[in-house]
Amino acid sequence: MESGPVNDRRCRSDRRAKPTKPLSRYTFWGRRESARRAGEERNLYVDRYRPALLFTVLFILILNVLDAYFTLHLTEHGAREINPFMKYLVEKDPLCFLVIKYIIMVPCVIFLLVHKNFYVFRGKINVKVFIILVLIFYAALVGYELLLYFRL
Repeated sequence: MESGPVNDRRCRSDRRAKPTKPLSRYTFWGRRESARRAGEERNLYVDRYRPALLFTVLFILILNVLDAYFTLHLTEHGAREINPFMKYLVEKDPLCFLVIKYIIMVPCVIFLLVHKNFYVFRGKINVKVFIILVLIFYAALVGYELLLYFRL
């Protein structure tokens, strides 16, 4: 008597044939933190992020808010905003400046975070490098603004 499995799972298409989406139902409840198989470490989306990377992104956002605060304070005391769009916002409505600055920064940092395993410039530079560079840039900028703040 021949009996084959009624629900043979092998007949379905392989779910791994398609790459993981950057945003899916597993984004907040998934378990994937890294590649599961050798050779999948590059250009891969994950569901969960290491705490150190999340703290780095959070610190960037905090530095962004500090930059906005110091920009407002320093422009009240004679400094100039170099960015023409931000200069317009600072002069028009400081609260709007704060909100717009944050709204611009958050999606950019989230984009970098979601693409942390990707490589750019012909596969030579990992996107994590850009996250670190943004952190260094904002830390230097806020440090400079602190220096100016204490000189007032």
